[in-house]
Amino acid sequence: MIKIRGPKFKSLTMRIWITFTIIILIIICSISIIYLVAFRSIDEKAKIQDLKVAHYMVLNTSNLDQPQNGFGKMRNLRGISNLVVSVDSSNRINISKMGKPPDEPVQGFPPSSGVNQSSLGNWMATFIKSNNVNEAQFKESYHGRKFFFIISSINSSDKSEKSYLISYVPNMEDNTLLYMVMGVGLMFIIFGFIAAKIVAGYIAKPLKQLEDYTIRIAHKDWKDPIKVKNEDEIGRLANSMNTMRTELKRADEEEKMFLQSISHDLKTPVMVIMSHAEAIIDGMYIDSVEKTADIIKNEAISLEKKIKQLLYLNTLDYVLENNSKATKFSLRQLLLYIINRFEMVNSSIQWELDIEEAYIYGNSDKIQVSIENVLENSLRYAKEKISVKLRKKDSSIVLEIYNDGPKIDEKHINHIFDNLYKDKTGNFGLGLAISRKIIDFYSGEIKAINRDKGVSFIIKTPTV
Repeated sequence: MIKIRGPKFKSLTMRIWITFTIIILIIICSISIIYLVAFRSIDEKAKIQDLKVAHYMVLNTSNLDQPQNGFGKMRNLRGISNLVVSVDSSNRINISKMGKPPDEPVQGFPPSSGVNQSSLGNWMATFIKSNNVNEAQFKESYHGRKFFFIISSINSSDKSEKSYLISYVPNMEDNTLLYMVMGVGLMFIIFGFIAAKIVAGYIAKPLKQLEDYTIRIAHKDWKDPIKVKNEDEIGRLANSMNTMRTELKRADEEEKMFLQSISHDLKTPVMVIMSHAEAIIDGMYIDSVEKTADIIKNEAISLEKKIKQLLYLNTLDYVLENNSKATKFSLRQLLLYIINRFEMVNSSIQWELDIEEAYIYGNSDKIQVSIENVLENSLRYAKEKISVKLRKKDSSIVLEIYNDGPKIDEKHINHIFDNLYKDKTGNFGLGLAISRKIIDFYSGEIKAINRDKGVSFIIKTPTV
């Protein structure tokens, strides 16, 4: 049994929508990861580089007390500030903001937080480790906010003091891109449900037709083939189902004919047996009791043979697949054994043998059955002669069994190996059908050919 596993949703719309949503979420998560890892890293490097340029320009200005305007308008330098930190000989720190009071609040912190330029400057001053600092760069967090700052030593008018210029900018993360991606993704998910319903309806309509058609086939409704105009996978599936319908219809008709034929052929000997048995009971038999009993016996033997053939054919596939022990054996020796037994059946038939040594791989018992059935058929119709030839040809072994009996009608010659074939007398037989099934199992082929006089059965099998 082939199991097709998929999402546990009965609705095709939900399956398509869930699949679509998962794809969108994967895209959003991928972009978010790229944003968090790659974009932010690039953005931070760009901010530090711009801060470095601004710091250098302030560092080289002639008046540090003059406010530096214009930098804050740049995207990467929003909230930029410059502090001058002076450290006297007693290590007391004095903070001054260029042109503004040092107690001014820091952008991004509420006034109630107590964070101002002076406290921030004192914190940044703790990173000064030497008297001469040349553009030392830092990336640290203060009260939960990340700051980029650069420290450089500057000249002081008071020789007893050491002065430093600190340029800093708070890291104001711009999540606009992330929010935009999430918003667009959410819109796609919402509209994806509508699109999923439309797509599911387009796909489900022919699938519903196929479902109904399958139910019809299951109930042996062979009337009309399904018509799907699609030329895609669904269209090809519909064509395959139409082919299946044709084959099932043919198999169903053959099964009915088979049952009709076999029931007739089985009932006939039963009727003969019953009528002659009743004649014996009633004392109304013709000729002697022995002759009537002999008729019953012959009909019983014929009936038993047909039943055995029928049972053998029905179980043959399983036996070949599961209980067929294949070995390498001599086909020549097997043929001689079979022919020796058949020669005793009709001593008036002349046998011509031209049998070479050949080895094949298979189950000798099953191969014997297939050859015996062909020889039995030939013996039934032969007038005077049966010829058996065995020879190697390239990578194959060719066995030809010829009889000089009547030719087979050309319209029937390709069907004599079918289960339902009857001979000219109307007799039902399964022998040739059994032979073909066995030979097909061993990758061989069998066919019948009309000769100028008589018929040849050609069996071709691979050599070992």
